[in-house]
Amino acid sequence: MRPLDEDEETIVKQLIPVPVRRQLRGWLNSAKNTPLALDLLELRRWQNARRDVGVNAAPRNDPRRLVVLPSDPWSVRQSRGDEAMIEAATGEVRRTYPNLEVYVVTATAAASADVRAMGFKPLELWRQPFSYETVAQELSLTRPDFGLVLGADVLDGYYSPVDAARMLLVADLMAAFGAKVSVLGFSFNSRPAKALREVFRLLDPGVVLNLRDAISLQRFDDFARKRAHLVADAAFMLTPRADTAAVKQIASTIERQREQGRKVFVFNIHPMLFKKPEPAKLRHMIELAAVAMERLSREHKASWLLLAHDYRPEIADDNCLRPLADRLKPTLGDHVHHVDQALSAGEIKAVVGLVDGVITGRMHLAIAALGQGTPVAAITYQDKFQGLFAHFGVSESLLLSPAQFLVDDSFEKFALQFLGTHEAVGGKVRQMLPAVMELSRANIAPLLGEGAMRTVHEADGKVA
Repeated sequence: MRPLDEDEETIVKQLIPVPVRRQLRGWLNSAKNTPLALDLLELRRWQNARRDVGVNAAPRNDPRRLVVLPSDPWSVRQSRGDEAMIEAATGEVRRTYPNLEVYVVTATAAASADVRAMGFKPLELWRQPFSYETVAQELSLTRPDFGLVLGADVLDGYYSPVDAARMLLVADLMAAFGAKVSVLGFSFNSRPAKALREVFRLLDPGVVLNLRDAISLQRFDDFARKRAHLVADAAFMLTPRADTAAVKQIASTIERQREQGRKVFVFNIHPMLFKKPEPAKLRHMIELAAVAMERLSREHKASWLLLAHDYRPEIADDNCLRPLADRLKPTLGDHVHHVDQALSAGEIKAVVGLVDGVITGRMHLAIAALGQGTPVAAITYQDKFQGLFAHFGVSESLLLSPAQFLVDDSFEKFALQFLGTHEAVGGKVRQMLPAVMELSRANIAPLLGEGAMRTVHEADGKVA
């Protein structure tokens, strides 16, 4: 890729806000940091959009407008983690602004339909080929007062450095339109995409970055040397929905097991436990889980609730849980129950508040449980559960990697340890929960103009 000529440099200077100008110039001049496909034509289109938009329009009175950028605009609600974060964060903002209009960025008509079903308005602007001009035009019409970006586990570039960079640049664009922007607490793994370093470091200061655990916060500071805030995941603020027919039916199922003197545990595994499609490993994992769960049911009076938390077709939890249920049903009978209907995030949070413990490979299923004071053991990947457990002072001995799961009877020993310690772990979780809830509410403090948050100083990396 050739360096920018004088005309292109002029376009960059005219078009792009000062805080992000250097990052884009660096990308356009470097063959190593590819990924945004920001060619000269797209820059000119963005320039035209900026020229035609009156960014300095006078502020409006109520109703105020909030734009939400999910981590997966292609499905939005099928990932119950995104649903939980959206509903929890917007619900908290609406406590201050009851007439808040909420817009959610989508990439497909199906995602837009899901957004409408949630009671929000879709902005279908994340289509391919991606266009910053389209984003700018929609924002010029929407005129958001607030922006929320669901960082979740994508902003370290683990899944796609391109999508992570685009999310951050759109957050910067919202700030340029005068919106107060908060990137909801996200995880940061130990191997972030190097191309994202300058994106983070040179973002507009109006984009508030929140890390959802202390380990991620330290990794982020080491990586970007950028001021950031310590929070807990926004989904902790989600209100459980215990009043639906589906939850009442599951509650009856759990109660029947309790009447038999049994304890009930949620179990969840899913295809994303391996970064690449690994059908053979998943089949082996299902068989090892079945053998362990049969023994624990027989010898320790454990009953099992197989509960999905993600319904995206290719990576749906039920791709694993359904064959596991088929494998267990002949031997366990009514001591295993597969929840085969799709529950909302609020319903799932209500269900995990009814059981004795949760063993899960889904981060936001763990968050739902911990938010109800329910103890959790996790099948961890991507380095992201350690920080969550640290919020509650829970031992990392209750974390098991997918690779460890596949070794002999490791999972059985792991599950047996959890069954023996879950009551003590639950007590610790409930003790720490009020402080974690305060950290969760800090996600939306930048939008509400609330007081000082805990930050990392660029100079010394210490939490303040």
